[in-house]
Amino acid sequence: MPSKLIWEPGGAYWKYSGKITGQEIINATSVIYGDSRFDDLKYKLVDFFDVENIEINNEEITMIACKHRVASQSNPYIKNAILVRQKQNILANKFVTFFDDTPWSVQVFHDLDEANNWLGRVPRIQ
Repeated sequence: MPSKLIWEPGGAYWKYSGKITGQEIINATSVIYGDSRFDDLKYKLVDFFDVENIEINNEEITMIACKHRVASQSNPYIKNAILVRQKQNILANKFVTFFDDTPWSVQVFHDLDEANNWLGRVPRIQ
């Protein structure tokens, strides 16, 4: 499960931290796509900025990509921002491929403010 999942008006923000696995990403994806609020989502902000390491295999990558394709048929209008550190660009490029064959817009960011602006997101005060 992600370290934090916050449902916001029009979107979902999920933040990972520390060491995570492909199965954790699959589980988080299942939670969001299985929630009744998913049909009304306009954006997802997936924050990997504080991730130290991700253990993920090809089978898990295929499963995540499949979940995105199926979910995009239910709600094709979601903008997806992926937030990573500069040194995580290889990881970010891998995650962008999850969205191949979907109508979703996807963008990688290294700055939270830029991601928020692109999404039209007003962050909640924590």
